Amino acid sequence: MGLFTAIHMALAALLVHKGRSVLTSLGIVIGTGAVIAMVSAAGGARQKLDERLENVGKNLILVRAGARSTNGTLTDLKPITNEDANLLRRHFRSRVNGITEVQATIRTAATRTRSCATMVCGTNPDMRSVRAWVVKHGRFITDEDLKKQANICVLCSTVHDKLFPDLPNPVGQLVRVDHMQLRVVGVLEPKGRSPIGGDQDDQIFIPLTTIQKKLVGVESLSLILTAVPDMAQLDKTKDEIAAVLREKRHVKLGQEDFDVSTVQEMASIAIIMSTTMHFLAIAIASISLVVGGIGIMNIMLVSVTERTREIGIRMAIGATPFDVLIQFLIEAVVLSLLGGSIGVSVGLGIAYSLSWLAHWPIVIDLSMIGIAFGVSACVGIFFGYYPAWRASQLDPIEALRYE
Repeated sequence: MGLFTAIHMALAALLVHKGRSVLTSLGIVIGTGAVIAMVSAAGGARQKLDERLENVGKNLILVRAGARSTNGTLTDLKPITNEDANLLRRHFRSRVNGITEVQATIRTAATRTRSCATMVCGTNPDMRSVRAWVVKHGRFITDEDLKKQANICVLCSTVHDKLFPDLPNPVGQLVRVDHMQLRVVGVLEPKGRSPIGGDQDDQIFIPLTTIQKKLVGVESLSLILTAVPDMAQLDKTKDEIAAVLREKRHVKLGQEDFDVSTVQEMASIAIIMSTTMHFLAIAIASISLVVGGIGIMNIMLVSVTERTREIGIRMAIGATPFDVLIQFLIEAVVLSLLGGSIGVSVGLGIAYSLSWLAHWPIVIDLSMIGIAFGVSACVGIFFGYYPAWRASQLDPIEALRYE
């Protein structure tokens, strides 16, 4: 018996009980659909995370006050200061993209007609190169602004939209922060959200000296930022910065009153969670495939029992045990592949729906679709072999007597 003949006979046998065939392959549909949907959605989420990491800066190193506790939080101890930043500047200036101090505070920014609460960040000109900010209108903070403690500010896009929604270029306009009047000298291109969902564009930059002398009144810093030009040097530079600060502060390794971290480390938790969910989904889908395979085995055993007389007739007219084995094995594989095909379609539909609802891209891995079909076929062969073998071992004479 030829292969095409066997496939035709298998399809004809399955179409006799359409409802039973569909229900039998439901476990395969669920398992395959879950794998395709979760892998595609997880790939899109990972791509979105990578985009946000690029916006923040994968090469960023952050120095903050406080020692890291066992649960990962920072405990406030000795603050970091301008002196710490100047020390790092002397040691690393030629090896990094810049070193910038940041002193941040939440304040209300207002114009004559509008106001909004936002993050006011005191910083220096290096912020532009460290964070790769792009100036859309005007200019960024200069060294001259720092020397003069100038009452100027640079707006990020979210604050620009809130305070000057009808003014495309607000350079030269006045913004009041508490008691200070600040003149807008620049507007930055948007960066979007951070990996943890924060709006990077909801802030105002002003000279560090201005915020320290005229607004906050203290010189302790929120953090120090730097960025390496080569990602291969990220961990080495981070360790060297920690060593310099330990020596300056006279603390031993493991007893630091400061924390040096990278954006890569901060995003690692999200990456671990994404990977964990990815493998959990595959594990659950695998259980569904096993359940579906058991269903196929059960139905094929029932089919062998129902068609015992038919098997006897075929053997009596010349069919070999191998022909019977192949026929029932093909029926199991076709049933499994039918479930796999429907499952792939359902999985892609769910993935596109999740993409539309969550507003992130999906990543369709063609190799995963191929693997899904391959696994479906293997499930059919594995769980269909025993019923097919039982059918091939029937005694033709006993089979013909079966009613």
